[in-house]
Amino acid sequence: MGFFCPTCPQPGVNLPDDWNKNPNDPTNWKYTRGFVADGNFTAAHQKQAQPKDDVWLKNGDSFMTQRGPYLSHLRDAIEDNDLRTCHEHNAINNKNVFHRGFDATGIGAIACLRHGTFCPGSVVDFQKGERQMNMDYALCQALKNTMTSEEKRVIFVYDINCQYMVNLMAWIKCGAKHLWIRPDLLLVAGIGLFHVHGHQEICFP
Repeated sequence: MGFFCPTCPQPGVNLPDDWNKNPNDPTNWKYTRGFVADGNFTAAHQKQAQPKDDVWLKNGDSFMTQRGPYLSHLRDAIEDNDLRTCHEHNAINNKNVFHRGFDATGIGAIACLRHGTFCPGSVVDFQKGERQMNMDYALCQALKNTMTSEEKRVIFVYDINCQYMVNLMAWIKCGAKHLWIRPDLLLVAGIGLFHVHGHQEICFP
């Protein structure tokens, strides 16, 4: 069983009952949840010679996402083939690179921004690099599994947010069978300090 960060503000876990009683209180910023997304291409997985011999101890009960629904999403998802204007991250334009002999070219995940704790059910496999369809699913699972139903806004940090956020809600709508983000939830996008210096001025409208 995977548990989310015990320190991040969560209604019903570590917040007072009246935490959102006054929405205009200027100190309410301290209740804002923050998430960060990233990919890891060193966590590749080779195809097995006898895949039927593979025994799954758990399937989506901890931090990895459930395999069946995720694969169904990938089959239905529409690939985003637009070339990006940002030169900061090679993962954007190399997202369709396929590695022979591997059934996973890496993993993507969502974690809490403050403490780095992975969100339950949000760790996904990559098949051809870091594609939007992979991270869309990870983000939706993170929001669903970390009790954000009462949050008015969420901070979301991703090193390629200047590209990722452009059509995010359109892609969520296209994948409505498997993806969902509350329409009234404000996603405040940001780029981490480590990556921000490689971006261009046009990345920040």
